[in-house]
Amino acid sequence: MDFDVVIKNGDVVDGSGAPAQRLDVGIKDGRIAAVDRLGAVDAARVIDASGLAVAPGFIDVHVHSELARLGGVDQFAGVLDGVTTELMSPDGFSWAPLTPQRLREVKDYLQVFYGDPAIGWDWSSVADYLSIFEGRIPNHLVPQAPHLAIKVAAMGWEPGAPSRDQMAAMKEHLVEWLDAGAVGMAAGLEYQPGALSGVGELIELCEVVASAGGVYAPHQRGYWSRVEQGSRESFEIGRRSGVKVHISHLAVDGAAARLLDEAQASGADVTFDMYPYSAANTHLLMMLPEWAQAGGYRASMDLLNSSAQRERLRPETAERIGERGEITLSCVEGGEALEGSSIGQLARKSGQADVDFLFDLLAGHAGRALAIYHWPESIDGEGVLRRTIAHPLYIGSTDGIYMGTRPHRRGFGAFARIVGEQVRAGTVTLEQAVRKVTGMPAERFSLKDRGLLRAGMAADVTVFDRATLADLSTWDNGRVPPSGIAHVLVNGIAVVDAGQPTGALPGRIVGRS
Repeated sequence: MDFDVVIKNGDVVDGSGAPAQRLDVGIKDGRIAAVDRLGAVDAARVIDASGLAVAPGFIDVHVHSELARLGGVDQFAGVLDGVTTELMSPDGFSWAPLTPQRLREVKDYLQVFYGDPAIGWDWSSVADYLSIFEGRIPNHLVPQAPHLAIKVAAMGWEPGAPSRDQMAAMKEHLVEWLDAGAVGMAAGLEYQPGALSGVGELIELCEVVASAGGVYAPHQRGYWSRVEQGSRESFEIGRRSGVKVHISHLAVDGAAARLLDEAQASGADVTFDMYPYSAANTHLLMMLPEWAQAGGYRASMDLLNSSAQRERLRPETAERIGERGEITLSCVEGGEALEGSSIGQLARKSGQADVDFLFDLLAGHAGRALAIYHWPESIDGEGVLRRTIAHPLYIGSTDGIYMGTRPHRRGFGAFARIVGEQVRAGTVTLEQAVRKVTGMPAERFSLKDRGLLRAGMAADVTVFDRATLADLSTWDNGRVPPSGIAHVLVNGIAVVDAGQPTGALPGRIVGRS
């Protein structure tokens, strides 16, 4: 057989968890044609993988990347970390299907996470939105139905249970996404307007998702001190709707481990993901009490611009700040000089209390600030991360956010940490680590033609040096690609060659199969 590409003499880790084998991989017409000892072959290109591991392309199930992959400084950040497929709409964030007015509102709310790239912003349907990615992305993107956009489209930002007509509209929008290939529905229950959603609403929507064989992926309503509340709600939604549940960015401490054991014992079908860093990253508005975030971006800004409302906000906001560890600014719209400094440092310099500095910062920069929330010293960060990654229900992710001069490192080196550093540390074996970022997420999210190196599968392949695969990013400079990624192929086309991006854009929208 003639091949387009043959990867020779590598240690094939096929994504199933089976032991690595010294084999060759033959690729033809964007598909894997053979995984065997091929001997002398005719091929347009031969890649010598001697001493290297050959794996399916990594799958990132939670990353805020879709607009960044259309161009700019971070377009190739995923593939440089070995990622060939990324799920869209994490936390339920997206911009379709929406009327022009609602699109402007959602764009305002999400601008802190995604910026304001010049991409037209003129679609209204799911199909029109997904069409903007054609021929413009290096890796594949997988749709998830975004609860935020679905809810805003049907009922705006208002509190309360949806009416019968509003629920019918939400289901119609959800089906539009599922018909476009969405692998399930993602939701952000600590963001607006998802925080206003009751369990009944979510169960009714998840019944639709379950009927399509999809997954419910929530940023749930509580982690750490509130993990029991958040997890029990997620499990209840799964049990009552019949949907598969995948909890976003769950760190497994003792409480979370017990809850996961209980869920399995009770019949809930659950998995989870987590980035391998002991620091979170989200907007600074998250420090306001939940009631002050209700109504969306404009409502929060109105409160911050009122001195009377600030006094009302002050006690709860100060308490929420105090529960956190160090809070470092990663992105401030119009305030680049502040990025990289902590709220505490800046407050002391200005002679203010942390809470008052935070209010002034948000009011002075249109509320558009992102922060890195380092875990408190009372938490054994490395111990929790090892326990998390070793858990049998764990799937790898980055939760990357590509904004500011000091972006969180997780968007650039997470998979090198999981498959490189955590393997060398003995947390998991190489075969286990690869399965957690390839075969397992592909199976969970019904991506049945990828995630494994087998004949007939999509030719998404990552070739890496297991001895040197490592995260090289720092908190001062997150935008440093990892070491050890040698070659990455998407549909058989090289997007990374000898550790460098080729500029090729073979990625496409990949739906549920």
